[in-house]
Amino acid sequence: MFDDVLIESAGKDKTKGRGLTSAISFLVHVLIIGLLILAAKHIKEHPEEITKPIRAFMVSAPPPPPPPPPPAGASVSTPQPKVQTPKVEPQPFHQPTETPKEVPQTANTETAATNTGVVGGQPGGVEGGVVGGVVGGVVGGVVGGQLGGVLGGTGDKPVRVGGDVTAPTVIMPRAEPQYTELARKARIEGVVIIEAIIDRNGYVTDARTLKPLPLGLDQSALDAVRKWKFRPGTLNGQPVPVIYNLTVIFRLQ
Repeated sequence: MFDDVLIESAGKDKTKGRGLTSAISFLVHVLIIGLLILAAKHIKEHPEEITKPIRAFMVSAPPPPPPPPPPAGASVSTPQPKVQTPKVEPQPFHQPTETPKEVPQTANTETAATNTGVVGGQPGGVEGGVVGGVVGGVVGGVVGGQLGGVLGGTGDKPVRVGGDVTAPTVIMPRAEPQYTELARKARIEGVVIIEAIIDRNGYVTDARTLKPLPLGLDQSALDAVRKWKFRPGTLNGQPVPVIYNLTVIFRLQ
């Protein structure tokens, strides 16, 4: 009796498990079918997503690094192109068998140059010069002098005072430079240095300021110096035009 009860209990349990499995399988199939229907509907409504191309991106690899530089002190040899020199065959020498009819004449340039001189001329003279003239000089003149001038003279060119050239001296009374009103009020004092050219007659022919003073004092000094009369400077006892520096002092009393 105990065995029959066990057998019935086992049979009941087996039937109950089969029903649960069938129900789960049915639900899974219904879910899959539903998903397929939804997918088909979505594809029908959005066909462009199926035909849309897939973009592929290609990434190029970076270039290989440059080769390392040669070590310091190593010499880099540059290949030199090979130049082939054409081989020239020596030409055989043929002894001439005929004597030329005419021999070219060469002009003796040294003889031609010496034949252009003048009889009685001086060595180093100029072609076309005067017979009996002085090399680099003037007939009857003095070397370094002036035609018609004084021996050892300087002509009209002024020379600076010094050495054998004596300085000129001013003849008193002389015109005194005047203070300008602006310089007097500003109480300007000082020295004006003037470079003057004094001719052989003792007159000032030109003057310029080397060291000026402000407020018109330099112009006042120039105006006064141009009126001065001098005993001219001399060279070997003869009056000559000279370049002489004059100093004009301005001092308030």
